[in-house]
Amino acid sequence: MDELREARRPDDFIPLARAAALIHERLFPGHGSKESKTLDMIAVALSAIVPLYQRDMASGTLHAVAASDVVAGRFTRGATTLEIPHRAPLRYLVVPREALAQAAAALVADSVTAARVASTLRQGPRTQPMR
Repeated sequence: MDELREARRPDDFIPLARAAALIHERLFPGHGSKESKTLDMIAVALSAIVPLYQRDMASGTLHAVAASDVVAGRFTRGATTLEIPHRAPLRYLVVPREALAQAAAALVADSVTAARVASTLRQGPRTQPMR
């Protein structure tokens, strides 16, 4: 992973899980609960269009997450963790705050992605009997 050496402030980045929750609100307004699997799916879509970093909590340094790690891994625990086979999971994942609005608009406009994410939502009880 490459170290991010640019002079950026910590608030220039937002946790991936928070970014996924914000996009969830845009995709599904009024749907109060945010399920872990749905946030994980949003993280997959988001990581395809926004660079992903891991924050070293001791030093605050950011390290770019390699695209190959994203491809090999899977997001879990509500987009808080990237699990990669035969390696320690990556935590403390962040994305650039400045890229979030454009990424959210792109994901909301992408009906295929929205449909895939929606398929992870639990369906509420039926209000009408099946015929």
